[in-house]
Amino acid sequence: MTPHHLDRRFLVVGAELAEPTENVTAADWSGASFRGEGLGMSSTYDAVSFTPARSAAAVRAGVAAVLHGLTGIVVWVDKY
Repeated sequence: MTPHHLDRRFLVVGAELAEPTENVTAADWSGASFRGEGLGMSSTYDAVSFTPARSAAAVRAGVAAVLHGLTGIVVWVDKY
């Protein structure tokens, strides 16, 4: 979907796209690392890592990156 809407910015939380585009920013952390349907689970995936505090920190970091024009990147959130 994201490559077909290059005029829109997307934030993906707790995952990374297999083929990132410049309009997508991902906020990821150790234990999240899901790479998309059909690609299989990452060996580091840990469902317990999806806590409200970590998810909130990832949303804040991702939104800050997008608002500052930092798109097409992965923001790594391990400390919050």
